[in-house]
Amino acid sequence: MKYGLITHINLLLNVIILSACMGSTYYDDTSEFLRPENPISFNSCPNKEPQSYDGFTLKWSDDFSSNDLNQDNWNYMYGDGSLYDIPGWGNNEEQLYVDNSENIYVVNGCLFIIPTFKENIGYESARINTSEKFLFHFGRIDVSFSVPELTGVWPAIWLLPERNRYGYWPASGEIDLVETRNNASDELITTIHYGHDFHRYESKTTFLSQLSKLTNPDDHNIISIIWTEESVVWLLNNLEVFRIYFDDLPSIEPNPFVEQFHGLINVAVGGNFPGNPNSLEYCSARENCPDVKKLIIDYIAYYESDN
Repeated sequence: MKYGLITHINLLLNVIILSACMGSTYYDDTSEFLRPENPISFNSCPNKEPQSYDGFTLKWSDDFSSNDLNQDNWNYMYGDGSLYDIPGWGNNEEQLYVDNSENIYVVNGCLFIIPTFKENIGYESARINTSEKFLFHFGRIDVSFSVPELTGVWPAIWLLPERNRYGYWPASGEIDLVETRNNASDELITTIHYGHDFHRYESKTTFLSQLSKLTNPDDHNIISIIWTEESVVWLLNNLEVFRIYFDDLPSIEPNPFVEQFHGLINVAVGGNFPGNPNSLEYCSARENCPDVKKLIIDYIAYYESDN
């Protein structure tokens, strides 16, 4: 039919124009992002509200509803870790953390962090924390999120102690709400780190069905922890995936997980954990970078237990 032919030609022209605008280095008409089952989205945000739970009261949240990162809640962190006496951030990572709007920005009610690669600069990304601005303790923490899907990428949502009361890392503890790495969009890694004489940790990797894929920017998952004096429980979409009782951990005394912790959100590139990145997969700029290459946070919420 004439109408069908015209429609087909228009669709073909649209694909050609789209490919030309984006640059064939990252996206062409054979890219997975142009397949009908993988539509491209840019700066998509579910704009969900923090949920309510019996037995918990919402005490603090950031839904990223302003046009900029709320610096009453967050601090930027910079560089390769050398400023903090942790070069390569302790893992031989390749990125520099910056605060520019190419790599971290707030729009449409979400926080976006983009790891980028430029020939004359290398990898850049962003890392923020709530130190001295908001501290977490016993209760429930929810984060609505979607992770990037790239070789060598390492996004993390986690907690560190506000004071290293029991000694330097990992003696004073670390709680990882969620980490992923590389293209393992169905791999949810949940961990605590501790230990005085040497590094100890307890970790669980949960492999998810495609229905729970962690890289869907249009329908975020919610990672949660319920943290008490006795334990930490991890939940994905309110279903338990991991549980740790502190009394079961060897060499835990004194227990560092009774202290206050601050929150961190970052996207690392390369290093010991995810391995080497493929620079050709990374965007060189924010413009025309699809959401599947970004860490996206819709909201983070903290609840105190009514008990």
